[in-house]
Parts: sequence; structure tokens; C-alpha cells
Amino acid sequence: MNPDAFWSPWESTADTFEQVRDLIHSVFDRWSAKGRLFAWRGQVDASWPLHSSLYRRHLWTVGGAKAPDERSLYKMEGEILAEVHRWGLHLGDRGRLSILGQLAMLQHYGAPTRLIDVTFNPFIGLWFAVEKKWVNGAPINENTDGRLFAIDVTDRLINETATYRPWEDELRRPWPKPAARDASQEDKDAYKAWRTQVFAWRPAHLDGRMAAQNGGFIFGGVPTAPPQWPESTNPDAGKWKIDDVRRATSLALRAHKLDPQAGGVTTDAVYTIRIKASAKQDIRNRLENLFGYRHSTIYPDFTGFASFGTPELKSRPS
Repeated sequence: MNPDAFWSPWESTADTFEQVRDLIHSVFDRWSAKGRLFAWRGQVDASWPLHSSLYRRHLWTVGGAKAPDERSLYKMEGEILAEVHRWGLHLGDRGRLSILGQLAMLQHYGAPTRLIDVTFNPFIGLWFAVEKKWVNGAPINENTDGRLFAIDVTDRLINETATYRPWEDELRRPWPKPAARDASQEDKDAYKAWRTQVFAWRPAHLDGRMAAQNGGFIFGGVPTAPPQWPESTNPDAGKWKIDDVRRATSLALRAHKLDPQAGGVTTDAVYTIRIKASAKQDIRNRLENLFGYRHSTIYPDFTGFASFGTPELKSRPS
């Protein structure tokens, strides 16, 4: 299933910087004033799924006709964390890193984790949706539409929720492990809730890049059914199969149509804006002129320079 088919019935489309700006100011500013919190993620290709790096690479590795479930992902995550421990990378300058701290460091250096990078600044999210990228000296994705996600994480930010605040310091994975058949009903309910909710984390600024991007993460269990995911805004259109849902998103996010007249929906709602390819260059220029957003300010470190400092130089023979 093409993930674009999953998101397109719910998307708004922007052909210009002004259209995106007006949506942000007229809709999300108003909702934010009412206490709603949004995390933003931009992707340069509108057809890409909303997957964590661990889920994406796990899906590629196992292949097959069925997308992985939470039980499979949890096992793979545990194997990676055990290997991190064997390498001695679970220890930081100030002692042992929490599990979330380990995952944040792994994410920063490109290792697969269940964390999905987001920003709490909508215009930085927009920059990522139109970001210019290169492969072997040639620009890519310039002729493809981008996508901007706005994820409602109201009351799901673990830093500000007493129930989940201890997760930041846990030395073992704080989320529920897959429940066995003979598990207690309490454990089964906790495991189901983990797979039907989304959490957000705004960590302390571990490095300059996190601060520059006003960054954070969203995470949660692999979606399960129920709940159900409608195929479109038409109530008679049917529901997506859970395998199709997992190929489009590795989190239990429910797509909603962006309605400027609505007051916001519920936690775990996701809204999406398609950014037309023809608008990318102008939007990049506007974001640089207005806010100074460019690769050197969004990725202000040596890793960023290694990736984007010499983009026109080939990395391998033609």
C-alpha cells in the first residue's frame, strides 16, 4: 500500500509560502491559544510513511507480506540495547544513561530507534518538508511534493505529565512489554494502551542541534486494532486494514481533516499539509530570509557539515 493513499484524503494542499503561513497562524495559533500542543514533522517526499527508523529498517529487513507488530519491534529494540550495553555505550560522562537517553544518543548518530524526530516550531517543521538534499552530488526530491505533519500531543508530553515523568530517568524500558497470554488483565490493558496512544518527549538540549531545531521526539507502540482507521472523510468508504495502517505509520496516530472552523480534536490526532514541489524553492528562500534557516543553522555541528557542507562533491564514482 502506498502511504500517500493513506494520508491524501485528509491533507490540505499549499502551493505557496503564504498558504502554509496562513494555516499555521489562523488555525494552529488559535488552537495553541486554547492550550493544545503540537509537534511538527516535515518530510521532503509526501509519499513516505511516518515511520521510526527502527520500524522502517525492521520492515525492510524482515520483508514478507505482513508488516511487523509491536512484539517483533520490542524484541529487535531489546537486542539493539543489549548490544549498546556490550559496547559500553550506555555510560555517559555523568554515569549510566537512562534508556531514553541512550535512544536519544543513538538517534542523533543515525542508529535505528523507535523515536521519531519532531520539532515544536512549525516553521522549522516546514523547513524540513522543503529541505534540499543531495545524493552523490545531485539534488533529490526537488520534483516531489513534501509533507508537513502537525501532531496533537496535548497532555502526552512526558516531561509535564506526572504519570510518565519518571520515564526520563528509567534504566529499563519504561513502556509495557508484550503481554503474555496468562498475563494479568492490568498488564494486558497497559500493553493495549501503549499500542493505541502516542507520547512526546522534549529532552534537555543534549547538543546544539537539538537546541537549534527546538527538537523533541514522538514515540509509542506499533498500532493495533481496534481502533479503526477510516479510508477517507466519507463515513461509508470503509476502514484500512491494520497491515495497511502499519505500512503508513508506526504510531497509533489518527488522521483528521484540517478544518479551520473546528476547535481541535483529541490527543493522538494528526493533521497534514502537502507542500507542492513547485513551491519548495521559494519557501526555502522565505524561511532563510525571515528566520535564517539553512543547513548551517539547523545542523550546527560537524556531523551536519559532513552531510551538508560540501553537497556538490560526489561521494562515489559515477
